[in-house]
Amino acid sequence: MIQKNTEAKNERSSLREAFKASKNKLTRIKSKKNEESSPSSREERKQQKVRSDRLRERLVPIWLRLIIIILLFALCLAGGLAVGYGVVGDGNMMDVFKKDTWQHIVDIVKKDA
Repeated sequence: MIQKNTEAKNERSSLREAFKASKNKLTRIKSKKNEESSPSSREERKQQKVRSDRLRERLVPIWLRLIIIILLFALCLAGGLAVGYGVVGDGNMMDVFKKDTWQHIVDIVKKDA
């Protein structure tokens, strides 16, 4: 029994050492790549930045993103109102979009105040 435990400990320690060695090897490879790819002069870094700026094009422009967010907000608001009025309030879901319904709600609120 004791022999099995020591064998297991030895196996675990050898696995740990192998893992550490492979990890060290990977970090050395990554650092070499970074040293090779990093520009040495200021002008090279500037040119590399200009190249990276040129390559970046947005798939969806910011103004279109804002419009999409506003439309999604309006859709969620309308859906929430319909579910709240139709399911929770036991009314017709489409009645929530009628002006008379909102006028009735405003009258009730103003009457109590």
